[in-house]
This record gives sequence, C-alpha cells and structure tokens, in this order.
Amino acid sequence: MKKIFSLVVILLIICGLIWVSCQKKVEEKVVKIGHIAPLTGDAAIWGEWEKEGIELAAEEINAQGGINGRQIVIIHEDDEGTPQKAVSALNKLIKQNKVKAIVGATLSSTTLACAPIAEKNKVVLLTPSAQSPKIAYAGDFIFRLFPSSSIEGKYLANVARRLKVRRPAVLYINNDYGLGLKEVVIKELQKNEVFFPVVETYDPMNTNFRSYIEKVRRANADVLLLLGYPKDMALVLKQMHELGLKIKTVAPDAFEAEEIISIAGEAAEGVLYVYPILPNAEYTKKVAKKFKERYGKIMNIYNGMGYDAVKVLSYVIDNCIRNNRYTGECIKQELYNLKDFPGVTGAITFDQYGDVVERPFEVRIVSHGGFKKYEFK
Repeated sequence: MKKIFSLVVILLIICGLIWVSCQKKVEEKVVKIGHIAPLTGDAAIWGEWEKEGIELAAEEINAQGGINGRQIVIIHEDDEGTPQKAVSALNKLIKQNKVKAIVGATLSSTTLACAPIAEKNKVVLLTPSAQSPKIAYAGDFIFRLFPSSSIEGKYLANVARRLKVRRPAVLYINNDYGLGLKEVVIKELQKNEVFFPVVETYDPMNTNFRSYIEKVRRANADVLLLLGYPKDMALVLKQMHELGLKIKTVAPDAFEAEEIISIAGEAAEGVLYVYPILPNAEYTKKVAKKFKERYGKIMNIYNGMGYDAVKVLSYVIDNCIRNNRYTGECIKQELYNLKDFPGVTGAITFDQYGDVVERPFEVRIVSHGGFKKYEFK
C-alpha cells in the first residue's frame, strides 16, 4: 500500500512538473498586456472607447504575426472608475497574469492610485486618457498619451480670453481631473487680472446643481467654465435651462459625448469646448477606415489613444524581446528612447516626465444637436 501511495505521489509530482513546463512554453508564445479601465459605471464610455481601439490594434498585430512571433493577449480589467478597484485590478495583473506593461488607467484618480504600485513592481503603466498634471510626477514607469490638463487648461483659458471674459465662474468636479484642470485655468486667466466671483466644486455623484447655478446667477458672471464629466455637465446645463440662466459656457474635451445631447438636449446648444485633433494624415485615414469597417462608426480621439497605446507598447516590447531583455525596465527605457513614433493620434515622443510632447486642440461647439468645429470671427 505504501509503495502504491509513493508511486501516486511521484506520478503527481511528475504531472505537476510537466504542467508547469507546458504552461511556461505557452507563456513564452504570447505577450500579455493589461488594460485597466471603467467598463461599467458612469465613466464607462471612455473605457469602452479605449477598448475598441485596443482590440483593433491587437487584431492587426496578431494578423501580421504578433510581436516577434508571439501573439498579443489583452487582459481587460473593469475598475468601475474607482481607485480601490483599479488597485485590485493592477495587483491581479501583476501577481497572477505576470504582465510587464499595462494600458491604463483611464481616469486621473485611478491612474494616480495605481502609479506607486506599478512603480514599485517596475511595471509600465501607459494611460491613454488621464489628464491630471500630477501624473507627470507619478514615477519613471508612468507614461501618458493624452495631453495633460496643463496643456488643455491653457487652451480653455484662451477660449475664455477670446470671449473677452472679465468675471468667470468656475464649476468643477471634485476629483484629480477636475482639480488639476481648475488650477491650470485659474492660473492662466489670472495673468489677465480677471476676477473669479464663483469657484465651486461638486461631488462626482451629485445630481442637483441648482444651488451652484443660483450662485452663478447672483454673482453676475459673464462666462461659466464647466469642468466635469458628461453626465454631470449635461445635468448642470439642463438645470440652468430650467432655471432660466443664460450664460456662455466653456467646457473641456470630456464634453464631446452623446450623453450630453441625450440629457441636456437644447440646453447644450452653443456650448464651446476644446478637443484634441486627430491629424489629417494618410496613416490616420487608413486606420480610421478600418475602424469604421470594424465598428460601424467614426474613430474618435479616445479610440485612437487606445489604438496607439497597444501599437507603441508592441513596438518597444519587440525591441526588448529581440535583445533578450523583456522586462518592465527595458520597456520603460525604450519608451523614453522613442522618437516621433507614427501614431494615429500624431507623432509620439515622450518627454522626461513620460508625457507626450504637446498636441494641438481645436475649438468645437454644439450646434443643431451635433458637435462641430468652431471658428472665432
């Protein structure tokens, strides 16, 4: 009996070793890239947009033979837009999935929560869309494709200047994104010695903005700088319309979402906002055509950022594998060495803070229920 038991134990050990060996060989045939984003919840629109671009890029790369013969496997993790769940997703990707690079997180708050852990574990975190200025100082392994609020805030301030603002009211969402944007906009406009009669922040879960609107009315503000997410900005506009407050409103790129039109309706008409430009290049047009064939809609900037994130990572990972240095450290260094990588969102070069060199914005307006380019006369 003891001999049989010993034989069984030996067989189990052998099977275990064979399984581990097989798993290792399977692992060597793929490149795992994580993706942390809100795929459910109020911020899911951005996560889904990123995911569409990410999947298209991965499909293209795999159809062309993958990364140095290895197929890309994208592991999507839903953080629901909360820092706690983003951190849990990050730990899973690092400890269980053994990823060396992650696309994400989507929001500023979730990215900043993940940054110290990614930095400690030497895993590259490449956010396609987070904008807080703090991200530039979050660590050497933290990179960003989307323009920082430090850049967008200056464009917003320029729009306000073109409107000859003297008494702007500022209403911003109380998170890292809203705070970062507010600070840049105020700092820029203070150069023109404008007076801010109202600067108010609101909780991301707030749905009643009437008290804020009344403060703006009583302050006799001439422009409202509305810095938030689509749902809350739409509710502010709707309630302003219901209360009869008419004021020129300026918003950030987050404003361009169908949720704005579906909630605010005619109350959104005339709102000006800034938006990063997709370059009118042949490569961008080619990818945009593929995107439309794949998803049946026009590629937007967030789709493009997700697409470029995978393309950039696949390029630098390929370099690391070819040099037998497939580590987070190598991926990080290759990203810093990158110069004018041809992305659909424009040429990609990272500065010493891991931010992409400045990208252009344009001014857009809501007109006749749609989002259109706006030219000042």
